Amino acid sequence: MTEIWDIYDRYGNRTGRTMKRGIPKEGDYMLCVHIYLLASDNRFLIQKRSENKESHPGEWDITGGAAISGESSVDAILRETEEEVGIKLDEKDLYYAGRFVKERRIIEIFFAKKDFELPDCHIQKEEVDKVAFVSYDELVGDILMKRGRSREYVELVSKAAMEFLHGENS
Repeated sequence: MTEIWDIYDRYGNRTGRTMKRGIPKEGDYMLCVHIYLLASDNRFLIQKRSENKESHPGEWDITGGAAISGESSVDAILRETEEEVGIKLDEKDLYYAGRFVKERRIIEIFFAKKDFELPDCHIQKEEVDKVAFVSYDELVGDILMKRGRSREYVELVSKAAMEFLHGENS
């Protein structure tokens, strides 16, 4: 079944139009969500994208995806986390880190801390090949930079991660 996504303007407002899963037209935006999920020992969960994915197959990344029509960014991140890695979060677990806008995408970024181990993850094979834990340094250097995230995105995530790790988000 083809996913239907809401179309947004550059400022994150729904336009009232929808589109089938794909790439928005020039001037239109889709809502994406990313979550940086920490285990109780402050290691970040990463996932290796399935080799069958259209974009970035086989690359290590964080959990995320696109919001389905009618979903808020919170709804989308809770769904994506449970679908892709089998970790159930509650809205109260989420720390909103910020918004990053790039061509045709609005990315809402979240952090959450949860007491879990890798065997607790139940991965969605269509999306994810495997999961692992990494340190903050490995996340920023080995995952985000190698994945080709922009400098601005990495700076936003790095700052938010340090605030989250040191409890400055309370």
